[in-house]
Amino acid sequence: MYHPLVKPNPSVWTAKRKWMGNIIPALFWLPAAAAGLTWMIVNSQILGLGLWLLVLSTVLGWIALNQFGFYQNGRMRRQLEKILRAGQGDLTQDRNFVGYASPKYAGMLDAHEDVGFLCFLPDRLRFVSETRMVEMSREQVKSVRFRANVHTMVGLGRWISVEGETDGKPIRLLIEPRDRGTMLGNLRMGKKLQSKIRRWLKETGPGPKSEAV
Repeated sequence: MYHPLVKPNPSVWTAKRKWMGNIIPALFWLPAAAAGLTWMIVNSQILGLGLWLLVLSTVLGWIALNQFGFYQNGRMRRQLEKILRAGQGDLTQDRNFVGYASPKYAGMLDAHEDVGFLCFLPDRLRFVSETRMVEMSREQVKSVRFRANVHTMVGLGRWISVEGETDGKPIRLLIEPRDRGTMLGNLRMGKKLQSKIRRWLKETGPGPKSEAV
């Protein structure tokens, strides 16, 4: 169940933060990559120093993406906690900071359509942010599995997909952990969060079959 919230200009998940999560890693990648390509063109050679510079640029870019891809992650979490406590006052103690996307979302800047908290309630899961609230009751959930996203292509992420059905139509809640400071740390946390969802399902009723891919 989707509930849009009245917040036309979000102050947490801003375009600036989305851009910076891409620009900073690119600044680490670009100099060595440009130098490598220049060397190849000037010397008319593929093998040699130019190739090694391209390899170096790839390594530097990957390390920078891991460190800075979730730009100001901790600050966003603290900022959103204050906003939601002041505006709604219904944040549960049992929650995780996550990225979210609806099944049809395709973003150019970031895999995450929104950032917010996955809250564990006795009878439902709730994602809440500045702009939306999405809920899935236990009865609706049919499976929990991993799905690939753009972060999977560089080995730094994947979706946890909570899948179910309502009124005969399939529904899906796509989330990715953001509790840690690095993308690799959040990738490692994904298995723990998936297990936490499974335990929650078992505690509140018969658990559905879960898949990991």
